[in-house]
Amino acid sequence: MNLPILTIQEIKNHEPRCFIIYSDNILESTNVLDLMSVGNKFLEIVGVSYEPIDQPIYLFKEKIKGSFICIKVAGKYENWNLPNNVDSIIRFIDKPDFMIIDGVDGEGVFVGETTGTANVGNSQWQREGRKISAAEKSIPMIYQTYYSGTDRSMFDKEEIDNDTAQGQVREPSSLQVINHFIYSLRYRVPSLVVYYPNPAYDKIIGFSRENIGQKYLKDYISVCLLYKKDKNYKSIKKKVEVEIYKKMLAFLTEIVNNRRGQSLRIDKDFPIEPTHNILTTNGELFIHYLVNFINGDTPFKEKFNIINWDYKTFVPWQHRYNKTSLLGSLATARLPLVSYLKGATKAGIALNTRMLISFLNLFYPKERGKFIQKLNPRIPTLIIPTLMFQKTDNKYIYKVDPGTGEIVAFAELFARDIRNNRTMNTLIYVHVPGPKKFSTMTKLFRAIKRYADCLIINEKIYDF
Repeated sequence: MNLPILTIQEIKNHEPRCFIIYSDNILESTNVLDLMSVGNKFLEIVGVSYEPIDQPIYLFKEKIKGSFICIKVAGKYENWNLPNNVDSIIRFIDKPDFMIIDGVDGEGVFVGETTGTANVGNSQWQREGRKISAAEKSIPMIYQTYYSGTDRSMFDKEEIDNDTAQGQVREPSSLQVINHFIYSLRYRVPSLVVYYPNPAYDKIIGFSRENIGQKYLKDYISVCLLYKKDKNYKSIKKKVEVEIYKKMLAFLTEIVNNRRGQSLRIDKDFPIEPTHNILTTNGELFIHYLVNFINGDTPFKEKFNIINWDYKTFVPWQHRYNKTSLLGSLATARLPLVSYLKGATKAGIALNTRMLISFLNLFYPKERGKFIQKLNPRIPTLIIPTLMFQKTDNKYIYKVDPGTGEIVAFAELFARDIRNNRTMNTLIYVHVPGPKKFSTMTKLFRAIKRYADCLIINEKIYDF
């Protein structure tokens, strides 16, 4: 886009508050700032300096009070000696698309993740580690994705490359929004998802979507910058947060088609209590409480604890791993194993860990005595099967996605309470054989190391 060209001196003359944006590459940053330069409710673009050309500086004027802010494009993370807070985020599990920090104190102001791929199929949980990295550092973040897309995970690479794999039109699961609500509550920081329409695919499944996602993205980045500069923007920031959370709630509670007719989306995806009841009968109250809570304006209220699980609402765990050594035997072991949906789900929960430990001692006699050291018998155990390797032409390929995000998503969903205390053990089972020696430097292993209490690889306990 064509913007007025400024000199560095012209920018300095306005005495702006300065921010810096880092990203995977320069285009990630300039695309965000170009978006903010058009139709912005809170900021008016003044111009851009290209001194030097690979580090443009965008100058904006505050519409309400008339002061100025500027944002310098630093570009690729790897090109800089990063501030500690930026470096810790990109090394946590997985680095986000972009991050904005305050040029004065170096504090994180905003983290963003944008994608041209709908979160369906194998892409469903691909970016969860990036969301948690922002939440842990108490930095507001938005994840931008699409309302619908095609799941081509059942096709081989050649079909996808040749564009002959059309795939089935699918939508993100309700769990995506629910996890964002949980991250917001647990880490007491805005963790948001905004959806963009995908007209061709949306129409196929009967929806005509409002194109409001871009507005939410630029509005929220803008108010986060202005709030960092001037705390009097708090009420405006909270209003934008309420709008976005309400849109997230609307996604959960809209009517969708299913095999039995029609139902709420959350009925189809996550009919578990108390989450279901709170969000469907007290959703508006929950949103206003959530925004007040994360902004420090109200104390924690147990009546809005959406993950104080009622296990009576869970169902027996069914999975697709009956041919694997451990899970095939576990399925017939008469242990109380539950999950959140009828049919095959990725993760399951052993309600009686003492019984699980007894089973594991018999199944792995060489590891007898080790499981009681790793699994607390007084709490349930979350079981997450995952790939870690794939063998091709006698070579092992590391499979980091979607396993990395699945581990983060399910461990955060089930294994910790709203105050971030551990309420379940987490057993991660690598259900494919792998090499005896392997790298522990992948993002998958970083996720495993963070969440696993017990890790089984090659049918043996792996000790960290």
